[in-house]
Parts: sequence; C-alpha cells; structure tokens
Amino acid sequence: MNTVLDHFLQSVNVLISFHGFYHEPSHPILSSLLQEVSDTEIMELVHSSLGRMTVIRQIFPLWRDTNIRCMRNNHRISSLLCDPQEGYLQSLEVSSLYLYDSVLMLANAFYSKLEDRKWHSMASLNCMRKSTKPWNGGWSMLDTIQKRRITGLTGMMDFRAGGSNSHVQFEILGTSYSETFGKDVKRVSQY
Repeated sequence: MNTVLDHFLQSVNVLISFHGFYHEPSHPILSSLLQEVSDTEIMELVHSSLGRMTVIRQIFPLWRDTNIRCMRNNHRISSLLCDPQEGYLQSLEVSSLYLYDSVLMLANAFYSKLEDRKWHSMASLNCMRKSTKPWNGGWSMLDTIQKRRITGLTGMMDFRAGGSNSHVQFEILGTSYSETFGKDVKRVSQY
C-alpha cells in the first residue's frame, strides 16, 4: 500500500488547503504538503514545476445576493468580508474563515441557551486552579452546537451524526500545457 502511495506522490504534487481537517498525516511527504496555498502561490508552483500538478482545495461558493451575503443569522458582516468586489475575503486563510465561523457558531449556541432558559452557570469555572472540575454545561453546549445550523463566511455549517460538516466543497485543479498559453491551471472537478 505504501509503495502505491509513494509512487503517486512522486508522480503528482498534491497541495491541500484545508489542513484543519487532518490532525497527523500518516505519510512524511503529505505532512509538508498539508498547508494553505494561495492562487498566486499555485500559479508560481505551476510555472516552476517540471511535470503535471494536481491541486485539491476547499472552496467557498459566494452567495448571489449581496444583502443575504452580508447578513448571517441576523448578524451583520462587514462588506469587506462579504462583497466579492472587495476581494478581501479571498485573501484570508481558510483557518481564519473557520475561526470566524466557529466564534459565530459558539455565540449562536450561547444565545440559544439563554433564549431556551437552559443555561448552565459558569460560576463554578476557575481556570487558575489545578484541580478544575469539568463544567456541567459542556455536553449540553456541544449538543446545542451540533443541532444548530448557521451560515458563515465558509458557507452553510451544520453537522452530521459523526460530527463532520455536510456542506464542505472541494475543487480539483489540474495543469495543462499548450503552445499558445504555456502552462495553465484548469478546474477538473468539484465535489
């Protein structure tokens, strides 16, 4: 099995821009490739590579209606982050987008708990003591987060029973060569 993977990795460069999904790569070559890569870096790699290149990266489809794009669950988002004309959203790293959405999801869960009056007091939490007891509301909060659905900068977020987001999308890019245009990158597929 490893020889097949070794052969594949030697014949094709694989760049994955969603390193947050993998905790520990099982193959040494993969550990150096699991990083966020910008469009500019992809083009530089394509033009400097000797062979073909395949890029797998997470994509975030833009909302068509600007008014909907800038509102998430009654939360107004700066037009810098939601307007495709600004271009700022495309320059953020994937981890930054997920961090923003994680905070938004946690804030919505807290609000839901307060609204349902099923709040667990955090008065017993003390992070300074070494023998801190677990917070009784932790499992309930996790359950609330898993049942909620939000629309953030990365798109729709809700969770399957296994804990994965069912709305994640990826695209596979491949290099092509022509005498007219030289090396170029084209979308091969989208999942």
